Amino acid sequence: MKQEYHETKQIPKQIINKEYKAAAEQVGDIGKMVFVASLWILPAGGVASACLLKASDKFRPSAFKNKDDAVKE
Repeated sequence: MKQEYHETKQIPKQIINKEYKAAAEQVGDIGKMVFVASLWILPAGGVASACLLKASDKFRPSAFKNKDDAVKE
């Protein structure tokens, strides 16, 4: 979480430096975190979010992915 917080704080600097791709990736990570957190509102949402994250890495923010998995992509 600390890494995601640090990366999120960097978004305005990235936009100023015209690093739009990095800023867009971080905004996408925020969206993924909001989606997974919103599942907890549903009944049995904790189980659903755990299964979703276990089944696919697409829904996991980049800070929470294994370094070995990032090399494969």
